[in-house]
Amino acid sequence: MASLNRCCGGIVPNYFVRGLFGVAVLCALPLSCLSSVADTQDIAGHLKPFGYQRVADYPIDDVLDPYSLRPEEFYTRYVETRRPVVFRGAAKHFKAFKEWTKKNLIEKYGKVELRIEPRKDGSGGNPIGALGFGRDTMENFVVNQERSDNYVVSELPTQMYGDIELLPSMSCGRLRTKVSEINLWMSGGGTRSRLHRDAFNAINCQISGTKDWIMVPPNQTDNVYFEASSEWELGGLSPVNTDSVDLNKYPRIRDVPWGISTIEAGDCIYIPGGHYHQVRSYGFVNVAVSVLFSRLEMPYALGFDPAECAGKEAQFVPLSEEPEIFWQYPGTGMMTMGCIDDNALVCMMFTRSKGKPLSKKVFFDRHDPPLPLHNSMSLKQAWKLLDTDEDGMVTRADIVNMSRDAYRELSRVTEPDKVYSNSYDLEYASLDYDLIRAVLRQAFKQHGKLNRKSLVGVYTQVIGGSPYFGNKLFDRLDTKKKGVVKWKSLKHSQILENALEPYLEQEEDAGENHVADGDGADAMDGSEEGGGDLRMDPDSMMQRIMGQTEEDIENNAALSDSEREQAMEDYQEKMSRINDVLGLEDKDEEDGQNDEQEEDRMGEVYRNHMARVNEEKEEEDRLPHVDEPDQEELEEIVGEDRTAKTEL
Repeated sequence: MASLNRCCGGIVPNYFVRGLFGVAVLCALPLSCLSSVADTQDIAGHLKPFGYQRVADYPIDDVLDPYSLRPEEFYTRYVETRRPVVFRGAAKHFKAFKEWTKKNLIEKYGKVELRIEPRKDGSGGNPIGALGFGRDTMENFVVNQERSDNYVVSELPTQMYGDIELLPSMSCGRLRTKVSEINLWMSGGGTRSRLHRDAFNAINCQISGTKDWIMVPPNQTDNVYFEASSEWELGGLSPVNTDSVDLNKYPRIRDVPWGISTIEAGDCIYIPGGHYHQVRSYGFVNVAVSVLFSRLEMPYALGFDPAECAGKEAQFVPLSEEPEIFWQYPGTGMMTMGCIDDNALVCMMFTRSKGKPLSKKVFFDRHDPPLPLHNSMSLKQAWKLLDTDEDGMVTRADIVNMSRDAYRELSRVTEPDKVYSNSYDLEYASLDYDLIRAVLRQAFKQHGKLNRKSLVGVYTQVIGGSPYFGNKLFDRLDTKKKGVVKWKSLKHSQILENALEPYLEQEEDAGENHVADGDGADAMDGSEEGGGDLRMDPDSMMQRIMGQTEEDIENNAALSDSEREQAMEDYQEKMSRINDVLGLEDKDEEDGQNDEQEEDRMGEVYRNHMARVNEEKEEEDRLPHVDEPDQEELEEIVGEDRTAKTEL
């Protein structure tokens, strides 16, 4: 039965959705961006939210009894055909639906750690939690949930598995044994995603609150303006602003069929992998759980065999009774959210070879590699991980037999950005080492000494870091444990450089070329051309702290006159506070000249650090990551062409 999206009353906008028998019916939904029927019929729909450009005409089925859709039918009708479906009331069977109150979440799971993101998808900024950028505790998030600018998008801690169940439609065969990971979503409502697609199949169950799921068929890649990609690149974002669609820039959006289903507390929705969708959440407390499972329907995947379910009863299965979930998170430490599983890797690797084993010749093809790797070292590392039996070929069996540690390492090689967002190092990798160093030096020189409260204030309000990491930084600076750090103890020692080393290391690991007050590698060699000067002038420091200038605000055409005036007042107020802390307006040329000897010493400290790093990298390069092809193998791969050999 096609979803009518359960129209509701109240002061809500009206727009057309496709009804049960293909007839357009008028329905009121809590989709705040839509304003009137007349608007939805506007042919242009220019600079209006996605959905105004044409009537919804993509039906989404409802299943009213979760026991009625057996795994075999679920697979053939929906998974194999990549069609979404809604399971009405299915999550009401979960213990979470009854017991996940604020009080119980804090009492039972308050100490577990969760990954957080900014409230609006793609809005930028660094989400600050109790444990720094991108990391919070359940207790802190729940206490502040309704007023927080962040939302939880995290792996579900295993401690909470007993509260969530696999639906009867997933209770046997590879639908049950190929679950990749379990994710938790929590917000104070009012969040919205961009139009995107995900790599895995997913069943998303609403525990509290309401969500609108706007669905677009997977064959609309060109019309939603995704960049051209090969079949194994399964996820990604559309550049279209779904809050205000620019039809001059994206005219084909008018040709996109779409459907919508309102998912209320207790409902679940199946989202096929690769299916384009946008999500908007409502309610003061919005909580959902996603069960991600493998793309069993993909070519060359380890697919679903209906015979595995023959004679088995379809029933709810608590996650705590399912030990074969591929990635599991114990509630603290490194997460593996978004990491690849065996089935996805099989699809990525063997689509191009049409199911045949991969040789070194194919794998080391720089122009058309089977994995999205960044350099030759990544290729070598990946080959060593994949060729588990070291026979010079990669087969399905090699991939299936890989250890979880090997998969983690492969994710680190292929998708390094996920390593930071899943770890405790996101703040180290996100903040600018040069700016932190310059601001702290100026604050110490201005005030002579800083206690814990003062230093954490500088770190959070001026640099933009979190209180948690600000306290950690103070502990590293306060080597004598006196509760106060004096500038005279820092200026002739290496204490500051040692305290900031994690920021420098993560910046290097992220591929940043750390160069200050110069351009290119020679800027740090101490020569006259490079200078070897690590100072930052007051204007540059202020501009990097503020992120913009008054001129930028004046020239921002997107601001109204009143918004521009308010933005300017906020800018000047913030700049005044920073000047009070750092005294940048009082910093003169003589002050800088008096520091030349100190700067030369600090420059030498930095150069010594870089020399050690380079030595370590050279040593790593000498390690036998993988056997290089010998001469006979090279001739097999590139023939007698000397140029091709050199390139390889």
